[in-house]
Amino acid sequence: MASEPSATPMTLTTVVASTRPGRVGRSVADWFTARAAEYDGFESHLVDLRELALPFYDEPHPPALRQYTRSHTVEWSRIVDASDAFVFVTPEYNGGFPAR
Repeated sequence: MASEPSATPMTLTTVVASTRPGRVGRSVADWFTARAAEYDGFESHLVDLRELALPFYDEPHPPALRQYTRSHTVEWSRIVDASDAFVFVTPEYNGGFPAR
């Protein structure tokens, strides 16, 4: 017996993964987020890593411990916990994705 679809939409978070000047990822992510919002099955959100200002390796403890000391890490953790699915909009550099 198949269950009925949930009345609660899934939370879809689109992440702009490039923080570089001159990037086009934000416009692509804005477009995608608007299209996803048209579908009733998703509650669509956008997160721009440039705006979040989430630096590399600035927490003293491993992420699995969830012992965050920085407000930006607490915010990122909140976003991840609240999301059911992700789309990462990232540029291509030399045939792969960038480190930042």
